[in-house]
Amino acid sequence: ALEEEEEELCCLWTCQVIVLEISEYGGSFQELEQMRHFLGKLECLETVKVSFDSHKKDTIELLQTNLLALPRVSSKCNIHFI
Repeated sequence: ALEEEEEELCCLWTCQVIVLEISEYGGSFQELEQMRHFLGKLECLETVKVSFDSHKKDTIELLQTNLLALPRVSSKCNIHFI
C-alpha cells in the first residue's frame, strides 16, 4: 500500500522536464533505480545525457547496456553517453 501511495504522490508525472543530465554516473543499485524512476515518470523527456564516474571505465559498456534496457514512458526519449 505504501508503494501505491508513493506512485500517487510522485511529482514527476506533472514535470515538463525535456533534458536531464546526469554527471559521474556510477551504476550503483540506487543510481539505477533513480534512473528507472526518472525514465518511467518524466513524460516529456526527450534527451538524457549521462557521463560516467571516471573510476568505472572498465564497466562503462555494461552500465550503458543497463541504462538502455530501462523502460521509458516518453517515446521521444533518447539516451546519450558523453
